Parts: sequence; C-alpha cells; structure tokens
Amino acid sequence: MSEPGGELNGVPSISADGRFAAWLSSGSAAVRLVLHDLARGREVHRGRVGAARCRAFTWTHLPGVGLAEAEADAAGAENWALHLVRVESGQWQRLGDGAARMRIAGLSERHPDQVVVAVDAAAPGHRDYLRICLRTGAGTPVLTGSAHAAVYFDRELRPRLAETVLPDGARELRHLDAGDGGRPTPGARYLHVPHEDALTARVLGFAADPARLHLVLPDGPDGVRLAELDCRPGAPAGAPRTLHRLAGGDYAGVLTGPDGRPELVHVERERLACVPLDGRWADAVQRLRAALGTEPEVLERRPGAWLVASHRPERDVHYLVHDPDGGGTRPLCEARPGRAPLPVECHPVEVPLRDGRRAVGYVTRPTGPRPPDGPGPAVLLVHGGPWRRSRWRYTERRAWLAARGCTVIEPNFRGSTGFGSGWISAADGQWGAAMQDDLEDTLDWAVAEGLADPDRIALVGGSYGGYAVLQLAATTDRPLRCAVASSPLTDLVGFVAEPPAFWRSAAPMLRRRIGDPARPEQRAALAERSPVNRAAGVRCPVLLVHGANDSRVPAAMATRMFMALARADRDATLALFPDEGHEVVTAANRAALDGLTAGFLDRWLRPAPAPGAPEPGPAPGSTVKLFDSPRAARRKAADPQNEEADHGHSPPRQ
Repeated sequence: MSEPGGELNGVPSISADGRFAAWLSSGSAAVRLVLHDLARGREVHRGRVGAARCRAFTWTHLPGVGLAEAEADAAGAENWALHLVRVESGQWQRLGDGAARMRIAGLSERHPDQVVVAVDAAAPGHRDYLRICLRTGAGTPVLTGSAHAAVYFDRELRPRLAETVLPDGARELRHLDAGDGGRPTPGARYLHVPHEDALTARVLGFAADPARLHLVLPDGPDGVRLAELDCRPGAPAGAPRTLHRLAGGDYAGVLTGPDGRPELVHVERERLACVPLDGRWADAVQRLRAALGTEPEVLERRPGAWLVASHRPERDVHYLVHDPDGGGTRPLCEARPGRAPLPVECHPVEVPLRDGRRAVGYVTRPTGPRPPDGPGPAVLLVHGGPWRRSRWRYTERRAWLAARGCTVIEPNFRGSTGFGSGWISAADGQWGAAMQDDLEDTLDWAVAEGLADPDRIALVGGSYGGYAVLQLAATTDRPLRCAVASSPLTDLVGFVAEPPAFWRSAAPMLRRRIGDPARPEQRAALAERSPVNRAAGVRCPVLLVHGANDSRVPAAMATRMFMALARADRDATLALFPDEGHEVVTAANRAALDGLTAGFLDRWLRPAPAPGAPEPGPAPGSTVKLFDSPRAARRKAADPQNEEADHGHSPPRQ
C-alpha cells in the first residue's frame, strides 16, 4: 500500500565514532546509500548501492566501514548475502561466494576490524560460523556444520553458548568447550528453558565482563524480568539477579552502557514507554518526551549522539538525533519524506473473550465525524507470525485501509507475543480453534460497540494472518463481504511436516505449538483446520496474493487454495508475482498490489475514502500474473463496468 514514486528511507545507523549517520533510500530511482554528517547537520553523499534488493545497512566498529544485507539472487527467495561497504569510496564487496544465506552473528568494539557471520551449510538446518576480517574480506572458520538454533558470542567474539530446541519444544543452552584442534564443541548444560517459556525467554548478550550474561526471562504467566546471570565455563547458570520487572507486557528494546549493563529499556503493553534504569538518563529521556510530544524510542547511543525514533499511527516513523549532554534534538530523516500525515486515528482497546481473558488490540478509523447512518465498513486485520504482535504505531496497511474509509480492527489474539508466556502458550494446539474464537469474539465485540456494520466486514491478513482469514471465511456463520490473504499458509500438515530449511532447527517447537503430523489424531486435526480442505465452506469472494519464490510459505499453498476454491465454484482471484518472495517489495509490484487490493475492497465494501487518502497509481513494469476462478470470470464478464454493489447486503452467497 505504497505511494508510487515516493521516497522511502530505511532505518538509519550512526557510526561508532558518532560522526556520521547512514541509511538506505529508495523510490522511483535506484536505491541509494545516504551519508549524513552529524556535526555539519547535512547530507554529504548519496551513493549507488552495489547490490540488488538491499534491505539493511549497519556500521561496524571500523571507521568508514559498514555492512549491508541484500538478496543474492534478487528474486525474493531471502537468500541473504552480506556486503562490505567502504562508505567514503563507495566500494561494495560481497562476502563469501553468495551461494548460501549469510547473516551477522557478532560485532565488537574490542575487535573493530572483525565480524562473525553465520552461513547456511550444505545440510539443511546446519550453519557454519566464520570470523571475517573487515579490511580484507578474508574469513576463518569458527564453527563448522553447527546444527544449533543459535550460537552466542562474547565481546572477544568467542563462541560461548549454543542453543538447541529439544524434542518437547524446550530450549537448552550449553557451554561451548574447546574441542579437538581448538574447535568448540557443546559441553555442560548452562540453562534449560521449558517449552512454556521458550518464546518469551531470550539472550540479550554478554557484558564487558565475560562472566556475566543478560537475558529476558518470564516472570509468572504474564510478566517478564530483565536478569543478569553468572556465566562461567562449565557451570550452570545459578540464580538470576533481577534488574527490572514488568507485569502484563514485554521489553521492546534494551540499551546497554559501555560495561554491557542495561541502562535504558523500552517496555510495551498497549503503547511503548522508555524507562531509564540508571538515574543519569532520566532527565535526557524527559527532555526527549517534551521535544517529540510522544514517547521516544532510542535505537542507538553513540558518543554525543542518540538515534531516536518518533512513532505516530497517522504517519511513518521520524528519526532524530539527540544530544544527551546539551539536550538538543534535531531531525535526521523521515521514513517517507514529504508525505502528509494520513487522516486516521488509532486507539488501544481490550477485547473481552469468551473464556474470560482480554485481548489487547487496536482500532484505527478515519478522522472526522462518524457516518450519520450508523457504523461503516470494517476490516479485521490479522497479523502474521503468529508469534508477533500489533503495535500502536504507523503500519502501512492499517493506515491505508483506514484512510480509505474502513474501521480497522487488529486483535492481539492468543499466541501473540508481548503479553507473557501464558498468553503465548494458550495458543498451543489451537490453530483453527481457540485462536479463531478470539477473532470471532473480536468481531462480535466490534459490532456490539458500534464500530462495525455486521453486513460490511472484510478480512485481511498475511502469512499466518492469511491462514486465519481463510479459515475464518470457511467456518464462520456471519456474513462476510470479502477476504484478502497474502502468502497464506493453507495446509498445516504440509507446513509442519516440511518446514522451511532455515527453520529445521525449530521443528520440535512447531510440532509442539501447532501439532504433530506423525501422530494420527493430531494429523487429522491439522487437516481439519487447513483452509485448503475447507474451500467449500467459503461464502465470500477471495483475493489470494503470493510471491512465487517465497522461502517461508511455498507459493503452492496459494495455488492449491485457488484450485480448491475454483473446484468448489467460489469467487476467487490469484495474484502471483513470479519475482517476489514472502513479501512484495519492488515498487512496480507494490503499486500493482495496491491497485488490486483497492479495487477488490472498493468492489465489495464500498468505503468512503477520507479527504487526503492516498489513491493507488499506475504500475508500469509490474510482473503480476492474475488468475480468476470460473465464477469470478463469469461475474466480471457480466459486470464489465464493475457497477455498484448493494450497500446493505453481503455479496450473494456462494
């Protein structure tokens, strides 16, 4: 839901010496790397990007040198490569041979000219770890053929702990000992994290003292705590020392001081809050609040410069630089320069559920007076994951839908992260069951509160959200106008039995959380809860969207769903992008998708866009391939001008 031709800036990064900020900028022209001199307060260079589909840039601790992440094959398959960027000369050097997925595993100010990278090995689910010299690009093996889910390095860039997902879905951290030839091998157990807590507990990193490790740990079923643990070779973790506690939410970010001890945290339930743990920073945070008029999110801290993000639901993020000593704050860049705020407003809500629980969610509506004839059209927007969450901040899809005249309702259904391990575990084995009940309860609540016209409801979701809206469309008794499912997971049996190669190490967790196809009773339940097997129950038009090179959810999931809907004589359209992956990212294809989605929702919902709402533009160069089911083709042939639908009723039952 983009603005064709508009500039889009990525997240900035400040160099280790605090002299420069840099970020990726894209739009109608080629992607550029922008270099901003912080002392002079202005852009000093806008250079070419030496890689296709580049998505992120970060500085290293070596002056003038950064690392960029880009797709090696430029086709959406998320085969990420790392490029060494010498910013001032504009030289880009790809690390490795580009044949395997690569990501950053460790950077340290103690070794500014080195980076540790993880590289997918030949065997699925295995990784090699290399230490690469940033001056030459030469690499030295650290670990070879590791089957661990993660490896954690200290500030000397030594591998200290290896994480494994156990058959019951629990996580285990083991010490890495020096093995034959000095190659680390797993040793004694350091910490066991039970399955119930496995998606809440997480390692933050080692302190400057390598015998201290910081983690986020569960604190009861709905709380978390920031903890420090002793980490000595061969010894178990022992009792944690609690640095901060939070009930009913989670940490969205933790910033540490030079000694590695946490000094600032961002906590979140309904909205983000910045909390200084060290009294030295309380005044700086308060000055930031006053300058921004909203809660600051501190992304990086460098000598004399903090990188700060300012979030509002009606406009994309603004980035600023704050001087913690002098107290001044000045703009750096905006994610979407020159775009006016959209005419929308977003409010946190708590939705009562049938089992007595309450789900945090968000309602986003057009600003201005409410329609005099009652509630207007509503969209139930279901986030992906499902182990993610919706937030009070700008998201393109939410704001775009609301600006076009829809009330957008986003529940953080059970399984969403950010509300404690009990909320996550309440979704175990509940795909297509209690998780769907939460969506039904949300719609019942929205209708009862006068937020949604019960006869003008649409469903929109991507990835897990695509699964959830298709399953809801196939099983609900309520009238629905239409459903849009992007990169939808439609066959639970197939997904759990053959997860993506880079998720193989987490396969036990998937079986525990979703269901185990190797157990007959669970396999039957997974099949029953798979939309591809429930196509005959769908009674509203469906738009399916998928990238052919999706490495997370195979595009066959969408094509099989489309064929099932066609065989059941349902109204369905499949938009297939041959050069995209799990998400549609190229400008022309995003513009094409915007137009398709706007036309589809306008056809069935008939919203009234607010003044200033963005309109989809032309999409020259898009590669999208469209396929209509026989029923959709008949409808379009009989209605070539797309005449108005009856406002008061759902589409004819299919």
